[in-house]
Amino acid sequence: MKSRHLTLAEKRDWLADIFRDESGEYSQADKFKAMAEDTRLAQLEVEAAPPPKEKGPPEGLLEMLPPPLEGR
Repeated sequence: MKSRHLTLAEKRDWLADIFRDESGEYSQADKFKAMAEDTRLAQLEVEAAPPPKEKGPPEGLLEMLPPPLEGR
């Protein structure tokens, strides 16, 4: 069964169609509202994404040293 609700990607695609309309069907105000709503949805996607994994600090001094130079 198909979901009753649109996904964020589907909503953003629809808003992009409004924003990029060249036929004159949508006013500049409609395009601005679509852009503002798309920005809000993009922020929701960022907030819903899991935080990136961060590397912890090096465990020892040897890990902080650069690799040895070739030929020396």
